[in-house]
Amino acid sequence: MPLTFMHLQASQQVSKPLYDAKVQPTTLIPKQVGNMYTASLYAAFASLLHNKNSELAGKRVILFSYGSGLTATMFSLRLHEGQHPFSLSNIATVMNIAGKLKSRHEFAPEKFVETMHLMEHRYGAKDFVTSKDCSLLSPGTYYLTEVDSKYRRFYAKTDGNCTGNENGSVVNGH
Repeated sequence: MPLTFMHLQASQQVSKPLYDAKVQPTTLIPKQVGNMYTASLYAAFASLLHNKNSELAGKRVILFSYGSGLTATMFSLRLHEGQHPFSLSNIATVMNIAGKLKSRHEFAPEKFVETMHLMEHRYGAKDFVTSKDCSLLSPGTYYLTEVDSKYRRFYAKTDGNCTGNENGSVVNGH
């Protein structure tokens, strides 16, 4: 007998409580940020720590990731409360997922397209200096400042005293 829409609906209804308990807590960051490819696995794990850190001590978590069908990785972690600074609750606090998601900056789609064109132009290029505007970066973030004629890359580190510039560009065009 072929599967019908009714079969699919019934299957979804039966599996919803299990999905809500096991999968939904891992979706906060992926739903907010989108596909990050390799980082998606760790974003899901960070979402789990954010949503359920008080319930995870003593539990085993299996992480599974696969690429384009060529390879896959699966490993498990047994989570223990641990001692500060490596306690699950401290890790969740330091990650500050909710705060970081709230601190994101919105840009118009046109600004995204402009930034992508600049990145395409600079890809593999040499002899350029980037914007020094680091006003949107968190203190302690490293950013590219220059690529010289020998393709050497130079970086700076934000110190929290960055100021914006009048044209609203984002550091390094991205």
